[in-house]
This record gives sequence, structure tokens and C-alpha cells, in this order.
Amino acid sequence: MSDTLDITTAPHRSVWIFAIDLPDGEIDAFSHETDNGNEDHSWPLGDALGVTPYPDQDFVEVLDLEALRAFGFSNYLTEGNGLNIGGDATMLDALTGHILLVFSQGVENGQTAFVPQAPLSFVARYSQVMEHSLHEPLTSNAAQGQLPQGKAPKSDARIGGMVATFVLIFLFIFVGVFVWIAG
Repeated sequence: MSDTLDITTAPHRSVWIFAIDLPDGEIDAFSHETDNGNEDHSWPLGDALGVTPYPDQDFVEVLDLEALRAFGFSNYLTEGNGLNIGGDATMLDALTGHILLVFSQGVENGQTAFVPQAPLSFVARYSQVMEHSLHEPLTSNAAQGQLPQGKAPKSDARIGGMVATFVLIFLFIFVGVFVWIAG
């Protein structure tokens, strides 16, 4: 049994990484939930995480690191998920076997801590890079007037002309209806 991992203190966009110590043939049975139709369902991975309720499965990934060998697990985390892994790239790329990623969006239902048990062992927790870049305003003369400026507001004369046109059309129809009824 591993130490308790507090979920509540993690930044909103975080991911917990666990190594899975199982043979390849047992990974599917471990990572998929089984439902026998009644209240008898189980999810060995959820049980091993030691958290209730179980995490949302849409935010839980089990990866075979051999499939990521060419791209690199560290690249998958940084480029694919926008995580800040600091100086851990070498350590992450040296991992082998299967790995479990639990994203913070999957544990937003009142869970407070992971208490991982075998075959899971905690590797690390990383958060997404939150960069807010401020752009300097463009001050050169070349940048002035290049964007579409939108339509000019309608003048009073134009609005008056439009109203007069609609009144004349209404009167024409109104007179036409009276002539038709009288006729």
C-alpha cells in the first residue's frame, strides 16, 4: 500500500501518473469495469486507486509505453497534454510497461485522496502549463487601418428616407385594398 495522495490540494488541471505492475495479458481485465446486470459490478483499477466514488472513466487512460517509445512518454505529456513535467523527461521516458493517467477532471465528484494499492505505484503528479501571454499593442503606422472597421452608423437622413419609403408602400397597399373592396 502506498501513501495517501491528497487530491484537494492539486491545481485544477492536473494528472496523476501510476505505474501498473501487471503482465500484458492481465491489463484489459484490470482496466475495464465489469457489470453483471445487477448491483454486482467491479472495476479492479478503481479499487486499486483506493478512491470513492470511482473516477470518471472518460478521464482515465491506461497506456502501453512501448507504443509511445518512438514519440516518447515525456513528449506525450508535454506536447499532447500541455503538462509541465519540469526536469523529469529522462525519468518518464525510462518507464516501461503500462502506465495509468488519472486527470483531475475525473475526480471532481467529492473524492479527496488516492490510496493506491498494488499493482499500482505512484510515479508523479503534473499540472498543465498556464501561460497568459500579453501582447504589446501594435504602434507602427503600417498597422493602422488594416482591419475591417465595420459599417458606418446610419445617418438621420437615411433613416428618415427608409421610414418614408415604408410609409409610402403601406399607403399604396392600403389604397389598393380599398379600391379592390369598393370595386
